[in-house]
Amino acid sequence: MASPGSTALPHKRQRVRKACVPCRERKRKCNGKSPCEMCVAYGYVCHYIDGRGPSASPQVQQVVETPPDTESRPFVLPSIHRNQPQPIDTQNVTGQNIIDPTKSRYTIQHSAVAFPRCLGLELRSTNPPRLHSFAWHCGIRPEENPNSHVLLSDLVTKEDYYRISKVYFSVVHPIFDVVNPEQLAKNVEKYWDGDVKTLEYGAVIAGVIALGSFFMGSLGHPREMDIVQYAKGILDDPTFSRIPTVEQVSAWVLRTIYLRATSRPHVAWLASCVTIHLSEAIGLHHEIDREDIAISSNVSPKRTAVISEHTRRLFWCAWSINTILSYDYGRSSVTLNRITCKPVEQTDGNYTVHLVALAHLIPQDSVNANATQLLQALAAVHESPNAHPFLSLTKSDICLSLYRRLRLLNHILDKSVVLQIIDIGNTALSAAYALVKLDQAWWNVLSTSFQYVCVLLAIDTAESLSHVATAMRTLDNITQVLGTHIAFEAQKTAKLLLEDSMKKKRQEIQQLEQATHQRSTLETTHLLDIDWDALLDPSDTLNFM
Repeated sequence: MASPGSTALPHKRQRVRKACVPCRERKRKCNGKSPCEMCVAYGYVCHYIDGRGPSASPQVQQVVETPPDTESRPFVLPSIHRNQPQPIDTQNVTGQNIIDPTKSRYTIQHSAVAFPRCLGLELRSTNPPRLHSFAWHCGIRPEENPNSHVLLSDLVTKEDYYRISKVYFSVVHPIFDVVNPEQLAKNVEKYWDGDVKTLEYGAVIAGVIALGSFFMGSLGHPREMDIVQYAKGILDDPTFSRIPTVEQVSAWVLRTIYLRATSRPHVAWLASCVTIHLSEAIGLHHEIDREDIAISSNVSPKRTAVISEHTRRLFWCAWSINTILSYDYGRSSVTLNRITCKPVEQTDGNYTVHLVALAHLIPQDSVNANATQLLQALAAVHESPNAHPFLSLTKSDICLSLYRRLRLLNHILDKSVVLQIIDIGNTALSAAYALVKLDQAWWNVLSTSFQYVCVLLAIDTAESLSHVATAMRTLDNITQVLGTHIAFEAQKTAKLLLEDSMKKKRQEIQQLEQATHQRSTLETTHLLDIDWDALLDPSDTLNFM
């Protein structure tokens, strides 16, 4: 597909005077370029006998999956910055990456897995080694056996799935767009019809059911925990985990969201990191657009715009969850080199683009960020739109995280910055109470409200303390609606901090009162017994003196 600024030229069939060596050996049609389209498509090292052939500098081309009926060969994906093509150095290909579409495997050319094949291509081997972990270990023990699983259809009926999935698509999907609804509908029918090929996809189906059941509150499925364990068993099964897939990434994102809403922060953080590593393993962080390559359709089928957009949304959702969760928890997020994945498109009724935009506002170097960078990020967060109640809570989470880091730097906040924090926090309070009344118990309806109370007490100015009463009242209302042990624990802790703050201020007042009392006692002790009548009589002034 031509770039926006280019002009499409009419296709003319040209006779190639000389074919390259790889095409001659494999009896394939060569277009005479350097590299030619066949060599680019199949990962061959394109060269001509006696150095003959076009001398034009080749341009970077992104490489895509092979069609199912062709030989399994990896493709070259250049390491480039987004939308900035760079020329390839045919003598030095260490900056290029490899994707094996048949196994959904992504690696770099200087890795131990890719090097044998790269060497074979460099040596012009007729049958170069496949992309494989040759001699990775000694092979003394066999690999793990697959796990045994109950069928998901034994835990939940298809009718229950459709009932619960409606909640998922109305609550979760608009924010975390990681599942293709059309593909999901097809696989659900196949799964309940007993198609063994969709067994791995059962983890995605189970993740949808688990989250839909969670946001149904007391009306959730009675075997929700069994469904969660089923998804976990599929994801941990060595039979499936040996070959990472897009479906695994989707299932891990769903599991991360569920763990963030129900489990400890460490467990959710680990799951988010696993998700990013799986995304890297299949190359989701790179843009792979099949339409960017001028190859005939019988060699490389066109990739639909829907599939491309879905993979982008999947990657950026996984990246955003890991980035925001890590920043809030105080852990390191997973850093990927040279992300070239294009941004997601904004659509009506979908807020994924807003979530990703918020995650991008977090300073990249979160450890060494200075006060200026933190203040700039806080101002940008304040200016971001409140497109959805959950996004208002996420804004507050990032804002409070930025404040805690400013506090560690002993930075004295200006009044304008304090007002920004208060504005974000008050909006989050309203959003939290609105969501909890709808039985949408996102994790931050409680955590954001609790942390906001703590920050107001920590700022300790007239502006911040004037909002403590409203924040405590909202936290009390949310606690009463939730009625959980964790909610009551947070409420009790907030009240304890409030009492300690009041106790501290009473002690400060007592110290000031002691100073005033000492001064008053001192003045009383040194008063003279003055005869005011004599002092005011002019005739007796000299005698008084």
